[in-house]
Amino acid sequence: MTHRPLLAIDPGLNSMGWAWWSRAHLAHTDIPTRVGLLKAPRKLELTDRARWLARSLSKELRLEMDMCDFEIVSEYPAWHGGALGWQRGDLQKLVFLVGVLAGYFSQCRFTPVTPNDWKGQLPKDVVIRRLQKRFGPGATQTWEKDMWDAVGIGLWKLGKF
Repeated sequence: MTHRPLLAIDPGLNSMGWAWWSRAHLAHTDIPTRVGLLKAPRKLELTDRARWLARSLSKELRLEMDMCDFEIVSEYPAWHGGALGWQRGDLQKLVFLVGVLAGYFSQCRFTPVTPNDWKGQLPKDVVIRRLQKRFGPGATQTWEKDMWDAVGIGLWKLGKF
């Protein structure tokens, strides 16, 4: 089965993990072609920070927006009644970031996915252990923070998580 190139995003205003699978790479393996982490300058206001992350991701991967021949899957927060993050406004900011990403990459097929949909109730440490076991330490030794979830999100989209 031939897949379009895939960009998976674990969004965050402080650090945003991403994983990229090229078409050629997908033909041979499910290990991502590249995995990275973006950290926006903290001095930026919400709107500018979200735009900075979208532009930086595009530049990092040298993506052509007008020729969007790739798919994007991004984690999207789920509502949990009475959640503290929602009361503090953290989840609204994350929803805003995902909206900015979807708008920035509006020419692409953009799939939002909730954490429960792609990983169920698995904690991050279990996701990390599964990916380390699957790919081995050589492939994963430079991965950190939100990069792990970006890879898991991408594998979910590929039907391989």
